[in-house]
Amino acid sequence: MTLIIGFRSKNGVAIGSDRKLLRGMEVEYSPKYFIFEPVIFVAEGLTGIVDDFYYILRSELGRRRGVDTLYELKIIAEDIIMELSERYGERVGQRAPVGVLLAGLENITYGEARLYYIHGEGYGEHVDFVCTGHGGPYALSLAKFLLDNNVDIEENAKRIAYTLLWVAEEVDTAVGGLPDVLIIKDRKEPVKDIREVVEKLDEDSIRKIMKKIKEDKRKLPQILGFSSGGERG
Repeated sequence: MTLIIGFRSKNGVAIGSDRKLLRGMEVEYSPKYFIFEPVIFVAEGLTGIVDDFYYILRSELGRRRGVDTLYELKIIAEDIIMELSERYGERVGQRAPVGVLLAGLENITYGEARLYYIHGEGYGEHVDFVCTGHGGPYALSLAKFLLDNNVDIEENAKRIAYTLLWVAEEVDTAVGGLPDVLIIKDRKEPVKDIREVVEKLDEDSIRKIMKKIKEDKRKLPQILGFSSGGERG
């Protein structure tokens, strides 16, 4: 029950995810991301194994004195995911029961913003675009159409929100909730306050996009040249 979209634009990266998850037999809505100094992690997969990933990640990072590069965090996350897949893969009948998208600056507080997707088999790769999760197949075409690496990341963040909201509920009932969309911009100089690195698309902007989608869906048959009803050709 997840839809995650990550995109590299001309001046940074953005990650968006829905909030709907299944815990036991109950549906819950909560953020699916975790931020550490100041790198964004968004995990997908079985809820209990995702919980384990974040628990182990916090423990591992808590006992370290820090990391200097995004690549180091990628390696840490790879090892955790590999261990979880080896432990639970056969039990749950999935070779790769968890995957993680992470975003951050190359040198944690400065450098180019990068995206890595870590597969359940325990290896990660640098990506400029990823659309994954249960809702990924529904969102892929729309995301590829809307996202543009020639425009600012703020604009692409809104387009990510649009895609998440378009797919939510009506297209894929496993995707839902007001999405979270986070932005990290390229920085040439180290930031003094790491809280400045990760920005979040505000709720008012997301609700405006939601309103626009409802109007766009209503008008879509006319835009495509179809009859609004009654007439048959």
